[in-house]
Amino acid sequence: MSENQSEAAVDTSKLLGSFQFLFELESINHDDRKIVGGFNSISGGGIKIEKRDVTHGDDPYKRHMPGSIEYENITLSRGMTDNQDLFDWFKNILDGKDDRRSGSIIIMENDYDEGRRFDFFGAYPTSFSGVELSSDSSAMSLEKFELCVERTEWK
Repeated sequence: MSENQSEAAVDTSKLLGSFQFLFELESINHDDRKIVGGFNSISGGGIKIEKRDVTHGDDPYKRHMPGSIEYENITLSRGMTDNQDLFDWFKNILDGKDDRRSGSIIIMENDYDEGRRFDFFGAYPTSFSGVELSSDSSAMSLEKFELCVERTEWK
């Protein structure tokens, strides 16, 4: 292999898996953050930028300009636990309180050091999906929360 080919090779020891992550949430007082339970899946959080078509005078060509920015909701799924942090937050919203919080999804490296951080801001819960229970099943009871976010950042 030539020297140029070896430089272009990807160091796979730094690839981050999708199976080791933590969910960190700001407290109700907005004075600290803590890890809020274990989740078996977290999805969403994408960003979309609206494309606006613009024409100028008698120019026959359309130009494209970036428009408004939309942040996708984040969905959290976990096995049912006795941890009430997300339920208490959801209850605040149900009671009419404007309880927006910031937090992070932390993707861990294989040695459990922080690999990347996905921060979200101005979030609040918009839905909760209750558990499905069945006497003839041995599956874990799962609950899902969906969060609406104002803005996200990758670090």
